[in-house]
Amino acid sequence: MKDQVFEGATVEEAVSAASRALGIPVEGLRHVVLDAGTVAARGLTARPARIAVLLSANSPSPRPAASAMPPTQPATAVGAAPMGLAEVAAEIRELVRELARAADTDLSGEVTTTDDAVVVRLEGKGKDLLLADDGDVLESLEYLIQLMYRRAVEPRRLIVDCEGYRADRDRGLREEALALAATVAKDGVPRKMRSLNSYERRVVHATLTDHPAVRTFSVGEGGDRRVTVAPRDAAGEPGQ
Repeated sequence: MKDQVFEGATVEEAVSAASRALGIPVEGLRHVVLDAGTVAARGLTARPARIAVLLSANSPSPRPAASAMPPTQPATAVGAAPMGLAEVAAEIRELVRELARAADTDLSGEVTTTDDAVVVRLEGKGKDLLLADDGDVLESLEYLIQLMYRRAVEPRRLIVDCEGYRADRDRGLREEALALAATVAKDGVPRKMRSLNSYERRVVHATLTDHPAVRTFSVGEGGDRRVTVAPRDAAGEPGQ
């Protein structure tokens, strides 16, 4: 069954459009982000987000949307068999192959499991596509894989890496945190870091947890949650 491409102002809207068109609940769609899109900016026009819905012989059959369609049960519903790690690894490898075919490039995924993590290492000529623009495509793929399989591998972390990108990113993040800590220690003025995901926030907290002059805490909700670096003796939120 041929994969189908859908567009929307955002990735979420493209997924919703695919769900409506195919009559498949959002949580039942397997898709890859072909283009995260851009918002309008000075001198530039907005570019829609594009996704490819991965359809195969084992995919749910598309059906017409119905306004009175009964709610579907999530994969974790009572009675549903939990997905094993071997099955997760096989699906992730197939997802990477589908992405490579859609992008007409050479890419493969090697999945390994440890006691505390499931690590997806991406290899092949397509790595250049993943690492372009400071790894934007890799981070989009990482977000997609985590969205699809994070719960299936819990309590293990799900990590996606390519050519040591994650190690380089973590090293840069630690350097950024230490530089900001030095500035805060010097002038005593608390500062917020740029927007970070939950894993990156943990890296910052771990880097500065034993710093003699500063402490860290996070403020905000969801995507607006930011790490604050403050003098260790300053009043404010408790350190984390």
